[in-house]
Amino acid sequence: MMMTSAVGVCVDVVMRYFFNRPIPGVVQFSQYFLLYIPFLAAAYVLREDSHIKVDIVLNPLSQRTQSLVNMITSIMGSVVLLILAYYGFRVTLDYYRRKVPTLEYFKIPEFLVIMVIPIGCFLFSIEFIRKAHGHFKDFGSNREK
Repeated sequence: MMMTSAVGVCVDVVMRYFFNRPIPGVVQFSQYFLLYIPFLAAAYVLREDSHIKVDIVLNPLSQRTQSLVNMITSIMGSVVLLILAYYGFRVTLDYYRRKVPTLEYFKIPEFLVIMVIPIGCFLFSIEFIRKAHGHFKDFGSNREK
């Protein structure tokens, strides 16, 4: 999606400024891709443990305390994302029922644009729940003496 967007915008710029013939909808779909990319990738990035961590805070703590902190923050992240998924689903469903179109060049149903928000948040929350479970197991196995 990122490559398609980048190439599309570059071609559109050349067509617009050198030939005065812009490509309709390129900017519109590039904006949609920029919405879809992070929402679809976030859960995968968390699964691969590639999200940013504040190691300066966690490193001085014992392994057991690190597991506890990670478990709590994972649960909090999951709760927040489940709330976002719920309300995102409600808005998406409302747009679907009312047949709200986009206000851009191509009049596509708006729910197709924003449905990635509840889907991505739900998948992200599931991944946080998996992480919390893993940290819970680590917390239980790291008994302090």
